[in-house]
Amino acid sequence: MLRKVQMSFTRKSVHQNIFYLLLGVLVCAMPTSKFLMSAMMIFLAANWVIECRFREKWEMAKSNKVLWAFVVLYVIHAVWCLFSSNWDYALDDLRKKLPLLVIPLVVLTSDFLNRRKIALLLHFFCLTVAVASVVGIIRHFGNPDMDYRNMFPHFSHIRFALNVCLAMVVLFYVLHKLFCSKNLKYRWLRALIILLLMAIYCIVLLLLQSYTAFVILAVVFVVLLGWMAIRRRSRPLYPIAFFAVLTMVVLAAWFCFSHYRSNYYTLSDLSTKPLTTHTAQGNAYTHANDGLIEMGNYINNYVCDTELRSQWGKRSSLDIDSLTPNTFAVYPTLVRYLNAKGLTKDSVGISQLSDKDIALIEQGVANPHYASNFAVGKMFYRIFFDYECYKKTGRVKNSSFFQRLTLWQNGWEIFVSHPVLGVGTGDVADEVEKNLSERHSELAGTGMRTHNQLITFLFTFGIVGFAIITLVFVWAVKKHRLLSSAVFVAYLCIALVSFLGEDTLETEAGVVFFALMFSLLSQWAQASADGGESSLDMID
Repeated sequence: MLRKVQMSFTRKSVHQNIFYLLLGVLVCAMPTSKFLMSAMMIFLAANWVIECRFREKWEMAKSNKVLWAFVVLYVIHAVWCLFSSNWDYALDDLRKKLPLLVIPLVVLTSDFLNRRKIALLLHFFCLTVAVASVVGIIRHFGNPDMDYRNMFPHFSHIRFALNVCLAMVVLFYVLHKLFCSKNLKYRWLRALIILLLMAIYCIVLLLLQSYTAFVILAVVFVVLLGWMAIRRRSRPLYPIAFFAVLTMVVLAAWFCFSHYRSNYYTLSDLSTKPLTTHTAQGNAYTHANDGLIEMGNYINNYVCDTELRSQWGKRSSLDIDSLTPNTFAVYPTLVRYLNAKGLTKDSVGISQLSDKDIALIEQGVANPHYASNFAVGKMFYRIFFDYECYKKTGRVKNSSFFQRLTLWQNGWEIFVSHPVLGVGTGDVADEVEKNLSERHSELAGTGMRTHNQLITFLFTFGIVGFAIITLVFVWAVKKHRLLSSAVFVAYLCIALVSFLGEDTLETEAGVVFFALMFSLLSQWAQASADGGESSLDMID
């Protein structure tokens, strides 16, 4: 009898250790490797099946509302296939969404995890994100001409930015606990390491020019301070800090916007004095007078096509009508570059360009400020240019923000046309493309999705399916008191804000990020609700 118990115990321990090892690799693969993510999910599922103990797992599953929320989410996807006509797309979508079922099932019915082990996983996660960030930064500065989207060649830069945001939140929490703990060894050394890692995260986010990540971090830290102010009423410091940080965020945003807007829209002398009709060589200028402005100059004024073509041929071997490496034509890139430098678009203007300027134009850089390493300035100048194009011409293509506005409107129109049950799991892409084509949008044929997970769910499942999904997750969060944990609250903010700007759950990386971290941090939060936030769990 004793021998059987020992064998059973040994087998259980082996499977638990395998589970934890595979989970650790999956956590590290989440911000770095799609292949490893897929492989680890397969191995985790296989280990879970081979381990057996299904009766125990069923007992754990029955009491875990988070698991049932994910089951309902996946079942909704499966049932709504019945309302679809494109079954190939529907089945492929179910395949991509399978981690929404597999990961919570494996993680939440395995009794090997405790808070300390989850903390260790989060440490490895943060370290992996830091290492990957350093590699991306080295790649960027080793090849300044490389597009920021290619800093992580085997992984989406958007999904990587989400992982960076979560890693920053986790380290911020650890830093907070460090200074709440008494008599902790090497406190300042640990704090210095954490601040160094957070600095690396900030650098990589600036290089990625991730607007969504900046918004997420601002929302998270304001929400966290508000959360602390509400939960800890006896400490007046938290409400004061909340309003102080909120004020700083608003003032910083206002200052940056005003500063760069002034630089962009303040007209130069060239654009305020009366228009000249001819160049220094006597050739006629064309002045479009369309009001399209960039860096204080009207882009389509002072253009002499003849001199641009002849003089460009003397400075560059690249044909003026060819495409640059980023697929933009040389001619309009040259015009914009000259304009941003305050030069006329003629032979005189080209003669004042340096060899470096010519090289940047050949690479497709349309504004010298885009070649700067200061990402905040580049971000604002691109936003203003996109706004100018949208306002004056209605063009949205290649504009991250205005493309999203168009796609959101398109998705909302599909929902209004199918408000009750939606279009079904399989007809999402077809309906998006159909609606864009009917509106004669320039985004038709691009294969773009809605870039808003909530709108996608609305027109996929209608009010009925969307309401079921929302209510079951609210029920799970409330029943397990998940909002009692600061880390879970921060993670939830990251996920929800990403849903507003991206189709997070339409890619494998996004699905794994949502399912894995929701499962792990819900267990962390449940332990916090039962036993309180220990100051040592995350830092021992």
